[in-house]
Amino acid sequence: MKKWYPCELHCHTLHSDGSFSVAELISAAKERRLSGICLTDHNTVSGWEETDKEKELAVLKGIEYTTFNGHMLCLGTVNITDFVNISNIDSTVEAFRKSGGLVGIAHPFQLGTPICTGGHWDYNITRWENINYLEVFSEGCPYLNTPNKKARAMWHGLLDKGYRIAPTMGRDWHRLNGNINLAACTYLLCDEGKLTADKMKAALKEGRTAITTGPFFAFTDKDGKSAGDETTEGENTLTVILDTARQKEVAPAQHFEFKEIRLVSKGGKTVKSVSAAEKNLTHNFKRGQWYSLELWGDIDEKTDTLLAFTGAIYVK
Repeated sequence: MKKWYPCELHCHTLHSDGSFSVAELISAAKERRLSGICLTDHNTVSGWEETDKEKELAVLKGIEYTTFNGHMLCLGTVNITDFVNISNIDSTVEAFRKSGGLVGIAHPFQLGTPICTGGHWDYNITRWENINYLEVFSEGCPYLNTPNKKARAMWHGLLDKGYRIAPTMGRDWHRLNGNINLAACTYLLCDEGKLTADKMKAALKEGRTAITTGPFFAFTDKDGKSAGDETTEGENTLTVILDTARQKEVAPAQHFEFKEIRLVSKGGKTVKSVSAAEKNLTHNFKRGQWYSLELWGDIDEKTDTLLAFTGAIYVK
């Protein structure tokens, strides 16, 4: 059996440019009712040892490989290469992958600030099959963040080319102050039981992700398949999972109104939509296509916005 776990996959501490100590970050994550985090300080692993005694919260150790040409999130490996003189980004990515790590691209369209040495992704990757995930939402607030729209289009384009890349939401969490959408996170579908770093890593590798500004939103198909899985062509019914329990506990003052569920496919185009009150969505799935489910509605004063979406399911 598998279960969805809320996680924050992009965190910083005093070991780079964050305001948290490692202990403070872990405490804040628990207050947000998160099950796991990724520790991804800029170009350093100096905070890793401080997580070793943590028994309740799963911590996947990583690094934000930070350069003037883009930021790359590398998880579950200690293979750190020269982050100043990169002659071939594909070779650098492959080195991380061969060492057993996962590689994701952080906030690909963010301009960033001088302290973060940019943030916009300018490297020319030719072997996208080596990229595990793409940060489609960042900072917890997609509707105030125009670059997120470009990142979502980039993800759709990669799916269209046949690359099975998981979407994620990264708060890029540096401090408690200034956070928007407190319950926003990435949910990972992992083997049931106590969450571990290895389970988080496996879920990301398999594309088992669901992204939200607050409410938990996912699906299962008629055979129990979900994001990251392969399914068969033909008529299929997706059972919608929509749960606000954690969102109401973490951010009770935030108001959501759910209006529409959209099934999107090639080019990010909507191929079917139903009212958000519906529990099922039926569609004739076509061979060779990918499908993702989206939740649209209102959040506080912002109307008609993307509130949550899932990783892709693939039709073989």
